[in-house]
Amino acid sequence: MANRTRKVVVSLDTYLSILAVVSSFCAIGITFYQAYLQRTQQYASVMPILDSYNTSKMEDGNYGYAIMIGNNGLGPAFIEEASFNYAGKAYASVSDFENAILKQAHVVDSTSMVSDLWKEQVIPQGERVALIELRNKKAERAIRESLSKVKITIVYKSVYGEKWRHTFPPGRNSVQNVKVE
Repeated sequence: MANRTRKVVVSLDTYLSILAVVSSFCAIGITFYQAYLQRTQQYASVMPILDSYNTSKMEDGNYGYAIMIGNNGLGPAFIEEASFNYAGKAYASVSDFENAILKQAHVVDSTSMVSDLWKEQVIPQGERVALIELRNKKAERAIRESLSKVKITIVYKSVYGEKWRHTFPPGRNSVQNVKVE
């Protein structure tokens, strides 16, 4: 008996069917990728970015000094925790922190105003909080001279729960906001 090989003939309909299945899988892949991009964009659209700085320019136009924390991001910053350290010692509040600095410099200031940060406090987009605000030049000098011994750390999160750590002053490393896992 002769060995017969059978030739398989593939019709145009078969090619079109295979092409339809492949393009369906590509469409599903593209849909998942678009969903990923949308989610990434949503996270970025509500990302808070805390910024801190010293200023002598007061909002009322008068002379003074302030340590400011501002939210320059696109969404609200939810405070998780805040720590205030001076000369290696931790303080529970901004008031205690400021009093320790002024006490060591032997300065009494009745013009001082402080704002504390607490867990679940919200700093809205574009808002600023004056942690310490002074009108006394001796108190300002004492605070400015002690900045090398000061460390303020704020852990905050976005609406989606992503966490960052903000440090004031930034020191050698100019990065003030570091993502916390």
